[in-house]
Amino acid sequence: MLAAKVLLLGLLLVGAIFPDVGGFAGKGMAYRLPIFLAPALVAPLIWWRRRGTYPLGVDVALTLPFLLDTIGNTIGLYDNFTQTDNVLHFVNWFILVGGLTVTLLATSSCQHAPHWLLWIAGTGIGAMAAIGWEAAEYFVMRAGVGGLHLTYGDTISDLLLSTTGGAFGALAAISLLKNGARRSLPAGSS
Repeated sequence: MLAAKVLLLGLLLVGAIFPDVGGFAGKGMAYRLPIFLAPALVAPLIWWRRRGTYPLGVDVALTLPFLLDTIGNTIGLYDNFTQTDNVLHFVNWFILVGGLTVTLLATSSCQHAPHWLLWIAGTGIGAMAAIGWEAAEYFVMRAGVGGLHLTYGDTISDLLLSTTGGAFGALAAISLLKNGARRSLPAGSS
């Protein structure tokens, strides 16, 4: 994850300092730099303060989606392939909610919660994050950043794809951990 953070920082700096390089033109990379980098620092700060088990699920959830989005801009995917935004909304929320659901499952207060309830919690957190993301995009657009191509239809599509990706991410996390827990039980147990 350290390499992912270094790559994210490097790409964001290039985009902020040289906004006309690659697919960065008109993407507001100077605005994105602190917004995309801050979440990638959450897990290391949690670990540093608590010094327990490193929160890898949180780290993956809060780093990889921002890295994938930045890579998409770096190589011009958003400008050259119209479905990039849709695919990344689904994939990024799959990763985000999957990582957060893994973290929920690891907390002592949630270990015995019904899986359906954890799925709803993970999906709900993802839906709230999607709403917040779309609101932030709107405010960035209102601040004068061009090239975002935001429309009502795009916003609704992004909300649906993000929430669906998050629902599948939560389901995948629960399924993987449930199957992993089953495999770690001694023979004859269930």
